[in-house]
Amino acid sequence: MDPAFVQRDRARKSGIAVEIARTERLLIRETILEDVPRLYEIGKRPGVCEYIKPMQPTLKDETEFMDAYIHYAYVFYDYGLWTVLEQKSGEVIGRAGLFPSETLEDAVELGYMITPEKQRRGYAGECGKAILHYAGTVLDLSRVHVLADSRNTASVRTAENLGFRECERIQREKAEWIHFIKFLEFL
Repeated sequence: MDPAFVQRDRARKSGIAVEIARTERLLIRETILEDVPRLYEIGKRPGVCEYIKPMQPTLKDETEFMDAYIHYAYVFYDYGLWTVLEQKSGEVIGRAGLFPSETLEDAVELGYMITPEKQRRGYAGECGKAILHYAGTVLDLSRVHVLADSRNTASVRTAENLGFRECERIQREKAEWIHFIKFLEFL
């Protein structure tokens, strides 16, 4: 068994959020319950909520959902959606990470959500690059997918800038989704 996995597993079972990556400006770590109110507020914002899986109906429901997610998803998959913090301020500015696709068979998707007031600063690309590195070097994934609503030009541009290539368009939920794929080649 991989010693790094055992260390991550031990931390999770002790209630310690695993740090996924640090970039020049960001800290990406597993979500803790204290993050949930801010993530819930971001996820309900216009310009964000149209393009992500809906949050739970109430903050209480979202907190209960995330409590279960934190305790089970990270342990089961060894990945998930994580909290993105601005290192300088310590502020929660979004969520990004990997998750099993509900649309694509046997696929892991990359997703990213940055609060509107911090968009257009390259944060989604910066955390996406770090997560792809983690996916290839720590999780040993060979490919990652992105499904982006074609109307979400920022997400489409971020996927393209991360080196994802369009492979098809899918009609889903009254919208056209672009399916991107990136093959990971880390030594």
